[in-house]
Amino acid sequence: MKQFFTNIAANLATIALLFLLVLMLTFGLIAAAAGGEAPTVPANALLVVDLSQPLSDRPAERSPTSAFDRALAEPGGAKLSLRAAVVALREAAVDDNISGVLLRGNVVSDGLSSGYGGLVEFREALAEVVDAGKPVHAFLVDPTVRDYYITSVASTITLDPFGTMQFGGLAATQLHFAGFLEKYGIGVQVSRVGRFKAAVEPFTRTDMSPENRAQTRRYLESTWNEIKRSVASSRALDTARLQTLADSVALFLPEDAERFGLVDRVASYDVLIADLRALTGSKVPGPSPISDSDTSGELVGTDVAADTNSNIDIPFGEIPGSLPQIALRDYAQIVIARNEDPTTRRKIAVVYAQGEIVNGEGGTDQVGGAAYARELRRLRNNPSVRAIVLRVNSPGGSVVASEQIRRELALLNESKPVVVSMGTLAASGGYWISTAARRVYAQPSTLTGSIGVFAIFPNFEGIAEKNGITTDTVSTARYADLFSLTRPRTPAELALVQRSVDQVYDSFLMRVAQSRNLPLDSVAMIAEGRVWSGEDAMALGLVDRMGNLNDAVRYAAELAGVGENYGLLEVPEVKGTADMLQEFFDDSPPPVVGTVRSAVAFMGAPGSTASAAMLSPLAMPSGPMTDALRSFVREVKALASLDDPRATYARMPFGLQLQ
Repeated sequence: MKQFFTNIAANLATIALLFLLVLMLTFGLIAAAAGGEAPTVPANALLVVDLSQPLSDRPAERSPTSAFDRALAEPGGAKLSLRAAVVALREAAVDDNISGVLLRGNVVSDGLSSGYGGLVEFREALAEVVDAGKPVHAFLVDPTVRDYYITSVASTITLDPFGTMQFGGLAATQLHFAGFLEKYGIGVQVSRVGRFKAAVEPFTRTDMSPENRAQTRRYLESTWNEIKRSVASSRALDTARLQTLADSVALFLPEDAERFGLVDRVASYDVLIADLRALTGSKVPGPSPISDSDTSGELVGTDVAADTNSNIDIPFGEIPGSLPQIALRDYAQIVIARNEDPTTRRKIAVVYAQGEIVNGEGGTDQVGGAAYARELRRLRNNPSVRAIVLRVNSPGGSVVASEQIRRELALLNESKPVVVSMGTLAASGGYWISTAARRVYAQPSTLTGSIGVFAIFPNFEGIAEKNGITTDTVSTARYADLFSLTRPRTPAELALVQRSVDQVYDSFLMRVAQSRNLPLDSVAMIAEGRVWSGEDAMALGLVDRMGNLNDAVRYAAELAGVGENYGLLEVPEVKGTADMLQEFFDDSPPPVVGTVRSAVAFMGAPGSTASAAMLSPLAMPSGPMTDALRSFVREVKALASLDDPRATYARMPFGLQLQ
């Protein structure tokens, strides 16, 4: 299976790289003449937060250093470091140049970026701005539960007159491929330990098992309760009332949302712009905004066509250039540069383990076992690094790679304290690597646990026979072709695999019991592959504290005895265009170590050198069709990442997508 998917991926990657090189040469020449200045904060500026920009746990991308880099930037803007966004918002709360914050757009999550665990930290930072007395405006059109969870903290929520608001609870959808595989003659055999280890179910069942349904329901209820508590606190509502509204209304018309106190008003975008002008002291001559209650049909003031800066002539979703403003991405860059102290010699290393755990070097949103082990060894031998914070946002993956990383963390922990901060996901292999820490922090909605193991073996015998393809094998021993893709495994072969899976599971239990100081029997009872919310995991002893990444960093600094005088080292490094080109032609293992950041603000964000990203229509569309397509692509990508040499995996259920 590994070779099959590897060959396909390699061919596609080669084509993509060649295509990328052509694009780089073409657009690089076009962009070479373009220039720009570093972003600055205007006086009395509005901080513009585009919620559609994914918030990623991975370290901040470099600011584009040339027009060539900017030409190759991701469409709609690259992902923004979650920590950079949090640091920027906290700075905005006390920055005299920031008059207020505007929240707009819809949150787009891929299961890792902008997941509920990370959004908790983002929401807390927004609350600090509100508590500081600065207005936070949210403009909603068709908000989902995820959108409303974030924007409910705003001091003023405006819903578009033609918008609708979804607040009907959470749902998790699991894609199942068993019927498809059977139809086309593709067989799948599995070995697993744990009644709740549901990662194999999409390939063996057409529906959820009772155990999987039970654990999914429990996690959804825990996350939903956290959402209700947060919304109720911000909107001065009762959680029981919110549940009643979710059960009885769910899809709120604008007047319903206002009547039930979920939003502050129903108004068009131009009305909000007028408020923002007043907030920032930006006065532009022109007609007065049209109130939604004004039915006279007459405009007051200057003719609209004569004044292109008037509120009612602003394209929907854009902000007039005359209004002093700065995008969150650009502001984060400024804040971090302002607080950097590159001369600090004592460092806390923040290691981001985001994505599938795979063998080798890995790629974007993958945790490569070899790459991370190598970098952890470098950190162990780096005298300036005093402690390590492992930020985990991973569903797990390869057992071999997980143990490779855990072993290096354990060796590190013997001489330097290791602390874990869990993001949205820290399950299965993600929890495996967390067992090397002295303390584990999580969020109430973190999905963790999933202490279980499985092995999966596809075979293409059926589809081959249907198309006239046959195979014949010669071997020198009974089990020489144990991992063949051309036939199913025999009962004797499956027994061998199960023995191996059992051994890995026992090792998993032992590591958890030793690291958490729990009896082995107790661990066995809460394992079985079951996923838990962070809140439940703390009650069971799998997590030590509720807290965010900053809490973990402070505790690591305390253990290291460095006080507040330290810098931060980010691992892995996000590479620029030149680095990627060099690695394309270089066979040597690429370095992963990052750059020093200050203790106050250490995860930078790429800053646009122009205001185009701020003024352009919102990117990254979302909807039922596009969300379903994204989900399917994630499923296929996850399947292709199964590369463990033992065909044994510690991974949470595939495709558990919250809606």
